Amino acid sequence: MISYIKRNTYTIIFLFFAVSILFCFYYDLLKKELIITTLGVLVALYIGLQKQKSDDDNLFKNLFESFNEKYDSELNDLMNTLRIETEKELSRKEVNQIIDYFNLCAEEYLWYKKRRIPSDVWKAWKNGIIENLKIPQVKSIFESEIASKNSELSYYGLIEKLKRHC
Repeated sequence: MISYIKRNTYTIIFLFFAVSILFCFYYDLLKKELIITTLGVLVALYIGLQKQKSDDDNLFKNLFESFNEKYDSELNDLMNTLRIETEKELSRKEVNQIIDYFNLCAEEYLWYKKRRIPSDVWKAWKNGIIENLKIPQVKSIFESEIASKNSELSYYGLIEKLKRHC
């Protein structure tokens, strides 16, 4: 029930005000012109808010697909290999892939801070990041990345969020 209310907050508020306006019209509590104007403004506001919600959902969908595609196409196999081969010596390309992974994580965090990524999705991604930081090679590269004075700027505050998990 609560999730239904959260998903339909604008509709519920719109219906409440629309019924209130119609109540005023029925009992002749306000001038007809004021009621029509108010109803028009209310409908325009509702449509605008629904459009904004739809745009936000589309942006999230695009971000979600983009981030998952980057991870799946470039990083998933490497992380799975490193989980099994904890002593594997990394090539320069693999080191760069892991640094790219940190940049991807930072980008996800940036969009989360901008409230474009829902908190439940960020929590799942953050848990995945923390698990990947348990891989010795990934942890080693992460520690050398955060040793830099500019790392906090480079990663949009993600470093501070993850430091306590390393």
